[in-house]
Amino acid sequence: MNAQQDNPECATLEPTTSDPAGVYSHSTDSAYFDADCEPIVLNIYFWGIKHPDGVDYFPDQAHDVLTAVASLNILYNQFNIFFKYKGFEKIQSPTLPNDPDGHFVMENTSQFSGLISWANANGYKKADAFNVYVFGWGSFGGISPGYNVTTSGVGAAGLTKATITHEIGHNLNLIHTRSSRGFNGERVTRDVNDPDYNADEAGDLVVDTAANPGYRDANGNYPYISANCTYDNDGTQVDYDGDAYIPTHEDVINVLSDAYDCMDAQSPLTNGQGIRAREAIEDDVNGLFAPTITDIASLFELYVGEYYLNGTTEPAPPLFQPGFDYRFFECSCDCPQPSNYYDTSFTYTNNSLLTISKYETDFSKITHPNHSAINLGITLCGAVLVRRCYDNYNKGPKSGSITRFNDGVLNGNVTITPKDSLGINNPYLVDELNPGLYKVEKNYDEGATQETVIFKE
Repeated sequence: MNAQQDNPECATLEPTTSDPAGVYSHSTDSAYFDADCEPIVLNIYFWGIKHPDGVDYFPDQAHDVLTAVASLNILYNQFNIFFKYKGFEKIQSPTLPNDPDGHFVMENTSQFSGLISWANANGYKKADAFNVYVFGWGSFGGISPGYNVTTSGVGAAGLTKATITHEIGHNLNLIHTRSSRGFNGERVTRDVNDPDYNADEAGDLVVDTAANPGYRDANGNYPYISANCTYDNDGTQVDYDGDAYIPTHEDVINVLSDAYDCMDAQSPLTNGQGIRAREAIEDDVNGLFAPTITDIASLFELYVGEYYLNGTTEPAPPLFQPGFDYRFFECSCDCPQPSNYYDTSFTYTNNSLLTISKYETDFSKITHPNHSAINLGITLCGAVLVRRCYDNYNKGPKSGSITRFNDGVLNGNVTITPKDSLGINNPYLVDELNPGLYKVEKNYDEGATQETVIFKE
């Protein structure tokens, strides 16, 4: 397998002498996440760097950025780590007079620190968010300046590939699974009683990833990985002591490995990697994570658009970030604008007015229908979160019907009269009815219905 033409290699520096994690348990127990009822929600913001003459290298960045946000949530939500999209902004790179090519920032990895200094000085860095700088050129795919940090650089093509989830993994203190650069070589054995066991202090320090000395050769090729991304070598892989083993498919495609051609944005991470990331956020050795943490309520807020309140003109629809399994349940409350996240006094049914998969790529579909409450597919401590009922009847129904109970009681002897939008919205509808028992049913665009029983004397 040959290396990609756009060179996706990660340029993150490796730790040299010690674990950069701070407090780290080395746990791999999946119960860690089951028992954790507190999600960690991190703000994330994107910056698109344009050429100094204003040339825009990524006109589709709005969609690609949302694709990146979806991928981050699909991958990291299993560890109760969530990302809240706070927006993106295009900024124009300065020229670099000392650059031998007379070009601009992010031609090579050595310019990343200069980019961050320039961004800080010019207000192009959010203190309360992870900052991703997107460039349309360069000799590398992505870069994280280290671990326990909140900045990274990603080539424009990397927003829809593994680059974004890989670099954010480095931000969250995840090291390449290859055992290299600094620590003593990681050995194959996972028997803690074996004198050769060192998985907790070598390589990536995570004990449920393989002792991978690297899948790429000096030419950037993958000589022993087949087209279907399995390890295929008669001599097998060996650790630093020469002990042989065969990496699994999951080892090869792990999003922090160096088999870049085999990854996609949702390539797996192990439980150990997820626990390491969470513990790094909680320990926050550099004090950079705390300002980026927001409330889970933010995930139930739109990122663009506006809710209809009243009047004849409808605003741009409220849109929500992708990456979740949305279900908008029919609800009822006195809330012409969405209820507060912490207000659970409304009622709702199991009737979903709109269902959107976390893999949906048409992001314009992810809107909040009237007469519904939001569920993101998130369950915390066994509780299903259904929040923010939006039940606005200021906008008239599209159709309906009048049911007359001919015997004056609620039975099956009825006469049903359909009504179009004009008829059902007639302000004198009830006044024009003869005495009797009726049911007025109104149908709305979003699929909701409203039924009112009336006894007119």
